[in-house]
Amino acid sequence: MNITLSPQDYATAFHLLARTARHHENIGQWVERSLLSRLPAGPSLLDVGAGPGTVARRLAPHFASLTLLEPNREQLGAFEHPGARLIHETLESFQSPEKYDLVLCSHVLYHVPVPGWGGFVDRLLSFVRPGGYCLIVLGSARGQNYELHRDFTQTVITSEQLKAVLKEKRLPYEVAEAQNSFSAATFEEMYTLCRFFVFEDCYTAQQLAALSEDEVRALDARIRAHTERCREPDGVYRLTQDEELILVSKP
Repeated sequence: MNITLSPQDYATAFHLLARTARHHENIGQWVERSLLSRLPAGPSLLDVGAGPGTVARRLAPHFASLTLLEPNREQLGAFEHPGARLIHETLESFQSPEKYDLVLCSHVLYHVPVPGWGGFVDRLLSFVRPGGYCLIVLGSARGQNYELHRDFTQTVITSEQLKAVLKEKRLPYEVAEAQNSFSAATFEEMYTLCRFFVFEDCYTAQQLAALSEDEVRALDARIRAHTERCREPDGVYRLTQDEELILVSKP
């Protein structure tokens, strides 16, 4: 069977993610509380996989220069900040002699095959000045969104894989915990978001196409059950996502 999300479903999911997620606030508060005092005056920021620039906009008041690296031109279409450099390239193709006080990479590694994470981390660190930092943010192996994914796949990408890579490379790092959440006013909205996570993160298109009608009905029932569990006493549907902010220092 051909199981896909419609363009309207994608629009609904992306709207909920952009409108209700608080990861930009989590990162902003942690940087203000725990990192700014370690950076020089007027520090520089490179945001790798900047998306629509939500995190960079939150951090902008604290940085003298901003460079946003995002290959999807549509993502940064509405971003405006005086002096910010918007570069539509991947990290692999990006070239710059400049080194940055902070290199940020938030929720990007899901799109990189795990065997390539070591090289990806090395490339991130190649743009960090000596004494600077690289901050990598990923979902953790706990919480509601993790359990949603684990119900459909055993190969969930989490911060645990990153910590294993850093330990193998003997890179010093520290970890801070945060909780993100997504909310929806109706069952159908949250159901669409849950379907988005399951279809995008837990199955390939070939696996979905190979499901029988009975398997599709069973899959749908499980997604609906997860959606029902998101309903809170106030009637709002909320899906929480535990995250880890992993700070790697460059000697």
